[in-house]
Order: sequence, then structure tokens, then C-alpha cells
Amino acid sequence: MERITRRTALSDHVIQFCGFLRRKDFPIGPQEQQEALASLVHINWKDSTQFKLVLQCTLCKSFEQFTQFDELYYHYWSSLKKSVDSKVKEVATAEQQQPKPKPPSFQEIKNWLHGNQASDEEVQMAQASDHEINQTTDLKMVNPTQLQDWREIIALLQKLVDQLPARRYVPSKSPKHLHFRATLNRNLRYGGEMLELKFKEKKKNKTQIVLLCDVSKSMELYSKFVLHMMYMLQNGLFNLQCYAFSTSLYDVSKPLKSRDLQGALKALSSRVDGWSGGTNIGASISQLLSGKGNRYLHSKTFVFVVSDGWDGGDIGQLEKSLRKLKARVNRLIWINPLAQSSKFKPEVLGMKTALPYIDYLIPSMEVGGFKRWLRMLVT
Repeated sequence: MERITRRTALSDHVIQFCGFLRRKDFPIGPQEQQEALASLVHINWKDSTQFKLVLQCTLCKSFEQFTQFDELYYHYWSSLKKSVDSKVKEVATAEQQQPKPKPPSFQEIKNWLHGNQASDEEVQMAQASDHEINQTTDLKMVNPTQLQDWREIIALLQKLVDQLPARRYVPSKSPKHLHFRATLNRNLRYGGEMLELKFKEKKKNKTQIVLLCDVSKSMELYSKFVLHMMYMLQNGLFNLQCYAFSTSLYDVSKPLKSRDLQGALKALSSRVDGWSGGTNIGASISQLLSGKGNRYLHSKTFVFVVSDGWDGGDIGQLEKSLRKLKARVNRLIWINPLAQSSKFKPEVLGMKTALPYIDYLIPSMEVGGFKRWLRMLVT
């Protein structure tokens, strides 16, 4: 059975309804969810007719979907209403007991990876389908094709940071740049006659890559890419520091250093307790700036932020944190899945706030697309 969970905000119900339609073969992604939520601001959402029509206009992309919408809409919302009415006493009892919060579990990370379908850690309120969601799917390691793509991505990232110009020169055996002073000093023993040549090259920079990955509710659709990215880059780059964030920031560099993805995710379960929660980008970046991660931020640091830009925190704090971060590092690169659409406009306030501080906006949550964009940056 496909289950509908009780939410505390209308926006959460709308997002869950979008997921319900997506499982009915409606092509709904973050862009459509964003349009639906933005449209509800301009109507009286307590008017059921207006509410339904707005969702129908924003979520249906064909005549067939338009005709199917009414039945699916009433089935979903009526099932939810009945379930809430039947569970009022159960919820009241649960609130009185106030059980202690559970620590994060490996199953919680698996649920986030698969879109939080029928999570056992949520209060189940209703059933709205005849098909049960399969929760036994094992997390798979990257397939051979993707593995090769990630190896190329790692090489491109290393090449990108190695392009930073260095001011100092060091002695070199490669005859690219003649070291005039060293050559003159060396040949004084021969009376100034040039018998030996000395060469120099620019000193290699001690570059640093910092990866900040959003693991909040709004990023569930791209969870596989995000987890693979954290795991592959952490184990492929010696100069990378990896963090996960939702409402807080978590250093996940050590837990990710495992021989297999399964082991890394199990290690993450004891470190991160913000899977599929809210988002506070400003507070998370502020933690990075004021905590131990501060030592990785300098003029040779490349910071990659993987997020859709949805932020439930203080926008003023986000702007202040991004301004400080940008002043400290060499490049700030933002990977946003919503930017893949040709109609993309930064309507989300968090993304609007971030744009002035971003050097590159990469619109891809797919391995091949990310690799193509990195090639463009390198060349």
C-alpha cells in the first residue's frame, strides 16, 4: 500500500501530493512543485475550488493528465481527511506521552535516498493505493559506466584547482623557464662563461576543495547523486573536505572514508541527524566559518555547494554568511538541480540571495552533465 503521512503544514501536503501524482506517471519535478506553491500565495487557498484549479493548472502537462486529475485529487485529499479524523485520539495520546526522539538510523538514510517512501519513523495516517511500496531495495554501488565518469570528474576537479597561478618559483629539471639568477651564480665558477643552465617552475599550490551537500527534504529527488558525489569525491581527492547540512552542518569526511558505499552510509547514520528535515543554509555556512572548518577556507579554496536553494532560515544571516565565505575563498560554485530547466528563474529567495556571490552556477544533478560542465570550466 502507498501510504500518506500526516503533515503539519499545507506546503508539506502539497509536496506529498506531488509525489503521489509522480507515482501515477505525472512528470512532476522541483520546478512544478515550486510553481504550485508560488501560485497558492495569490489565491484564497481555503477556497477548495480555487485550490484544486491552481494545482490542476500547474501540475498537469497534457489533456490526459488533466482528465485524470479530478479522480486522483479527490482520492488523495478525501483519504487524508478520513485518516486524520480516525486518528485524532491516537495523536493526542502520542503527544501526551512525548517519547524521546530516536537517534538517526541507517534506515532513515535509506528512506531519504529513496524519497522517504513509507518511512517507518513517521506517523502513518492513511492508505491511498493498492500497491505496496518496496522498501527492501538495496543501495547499490556506482555502476561501471558511472564509475568511469566519476574518475574523470575527479581528474577534472584536480585539474581545475591546479590551474591557480602561483607567485613563487622553485628549481626545476624541466627546461621550460630559464632561471637567470641561478644560471649566472652557477657559472661564476667558469669565469662567467655560460656552460650550465638552471631552470625554474611555479610552485604547486596547496589547494583545497570544500564540498557542502544539502540533505534536506527538498533534495530527496537527487539523493542518489548527492550521496554518490560525497562518497566518490571524498575517496578520490586527497585535498577535499566534505560536509552535509540541513538545519545544521555536519563534518562527514571521516565517515565517508569506507571501502564500500554501504559502510559509508552506516557510518553517516551516527554522525548526521538532519536527513530529510528543514534547511538553514545561512546557519550552516556560519558554522563552517566559525568552527573547525574555518582552517580549510583560504585564497586557494574552491567551495562547491550542492543545493536547490530552498532555505527556511534567516535570509539576512544567509546573505551575511555568503559574503564572508566569498571573501575568504577563491571560487564559490553552486550546483542547483532546478537550474536544469530552460525556464529557470531564481524565484526562491535563498537562491536569489546567493546568486551575487556565486562564480559558477552548474545546472546538473546527473553525472554526465556535471562532467560536461567541469570540462567547460577547465577549458
